[in-house]
Amino acid sequence: MRAPAIPALFDRVPAALFSPLASPHASIYWDVLARFYQFEFEREPLFLVRETALGLAEQALRESSAFAERREELLALDGDLGAAPAPMDEPALVRAAAARLLFRLERAGWYQFEYRSAVGHVLAFHPYAARLLDTLVRVARDEQPLFQGFAHSIAALLKPESVGARPGVALREAKRHTLGMMRELKILERNIYSFTRRLLDQAASAAEILEEGLERYRGAVMANYHRLKTVDNLYKWRGDILVRLDAVERDPLVLGGAARWYAEQDGIDLAAAAAGVADDLGLLRAEFEALPRIIDDIDMRNARFSGVALRKLMYLVRHDKRMEGQLQLLVDRLARDRAPELLLDAYVCELLGDGFLYTAPRRRARPERQPLARKARRDVDELRQDLAPRLKRPFSRPRVDGFVANWLAGRAHVAMTEFPLASDEDYVRAIYLCAFGLDGASPFRFERIASTADAVKKGAYAIPAGTVARRRK
Repeated sequence: MRAPAIPALFDRVPAALFSPLASPHASIYWDVLARFYQFEFEREPLFLVRETALGLAEQALRESSAFAERREELLALDGDLGAAPAPMDEPALVRAAAARLLFRLERAGWYQFEYRSAVGHVLAFHPYAARLLDTLVRVARDEQPLFQGFAHSIAALLKPESVGARPGVALREAKRHTLGMMRELKILERNIYSFTRRLLDQAASAAEILEEGLERYRGAVMANYHRLKTVDNLYKWRGDILVRLDAVERDPLVLGGAARWYAEQDGIDLAAAAAGVADDLGLLRAEFEALPRIIDDIDMRNARFSGVALRKLMYLVRHDKRMEGQLQLLVDRLARDRAPELLLDAYVCELLGDGFLYTAPRRRARPERQPLARKARRDVDELRQDLAPRLKRPFSRPRVDGFVANWLAGRAHVAMTEFPLASDEDYVRAIYLCAFGLDGASPFRFERIASTADAVKKGAYAIPAGTVARRRK
């Protein structure tokens, strides 16, 4: 399956959009944009008028150390803004710098000011800028995703009631959440690798290792990893989701509804839409079948990080003259091309003879992953023929009436001593026969012998003694 080509980015956004965040004053521009984002999207639904935006920019400048150090550069000559301002007092200087910041961000394409008769000029982010800012704010906050939320959303979207009501929407959203979940899993695996590299290359003391392993690693990785292995364990969702995908693939009504929605949403013909639905279902299945491999990689890298942290910590704590410590120090220095002059004490070991009982540890073979077996499709008529008898009540009144008619075989009455009583099924049928023969609603009647001591016993079973007779019309 070939993924569709990604359109050119700068056909959608201005080419100069990222220039403020790539300039020497990027921290100031980011601070201003973040304040605007908070005011616009994380507070009460109020308008951000020009005066308020200018005040937020002034506040950002006053709190910025970069502005105090490089204010001349911010107020430097700009061809689009005219000459540099004349000498002025501090408040006017800050206000002029804030006005220039606002103009440069607007010119770069982050927002525009719209005039509204009731409030005046209002700041409005462009759609692409608002989405980019949302992503950048989450990155700045180091927000970690909830894997349980991804899996729960996918499973809920693939429920029969969800797929049956809105098949196209459910499938498209399930695909989006699946790709997001797999992306975050891969990010988690790469994040563990980057922490391991920093631990090897940068941590030079026991304190730095503890800070990296206990503080930063726990916040950025272990919280997510712990949830992934406990409450957010994806294996408990995986089988259910694959079963639901099977059900979707076998339902022509759902596939047809999804294809029609795809065709209407994407503006394509029905055949191409049906192919798109099939591709999305195949992608969902492939992603969930690859889930064990990705989680295995995460487990291996987490174990490697723990091992590296422990070994390096033990080396730094036990930095002594023993052979182990000296060799580890030598390897560490050689890796940095700073090998010291070392005096190593070597000893002869006379314990390793032919009868030595030590055996080297062997690496245990990893179990092979087995794909989930897909059930073969069965014919609908065959299923109906198989299930219909089992759905009927085996001891319903019509069935018991039919049994009694066959049992009597033209006779007017028959004694219960002749009743076939060889199994649990016969015993339960006898109970129903007695009950139906006493209530007067069946074409036969059960006449019980008055003495309770007289009972028909056959093996482990005992039923009331009496006779079964045809009911007079």
